[in-house]
Amino acid sequence: MNGQLGTITVITMSGTSQSSSAFGAQTYRIRIATEAQPCYFMVGTTPTAAATSNIIGASCIDYITVRPGQKIAVLQAGTAGNVSITELQ
Repeated sequence: MNGQLGTITVITMSGTSQSSSAFGAQTYRIRIATEAQPCYFMVGTTPTAAATSNIIGASCIDYITVRPGQKIAVLQAGTAGNVSITELQ
């Protein structure tokens, strides 16, 4: 995977959608990594994750194409857990 690692954000998921800060001016891809719990996620300018959003499984890593200024919102798909978002520049 090409790109330097940028800002890393760890979000503790809950039963309410939570969003990251806006991605940096040079961020066009992010890496999303879950721990022991799956999560729903949505990317956009003002995203809200819901049970109908995209899902990433437990203990998984995925790469998502984004645009500078967008955010990611996450929602637990089971019990609470952490999800790590890394900006790739």
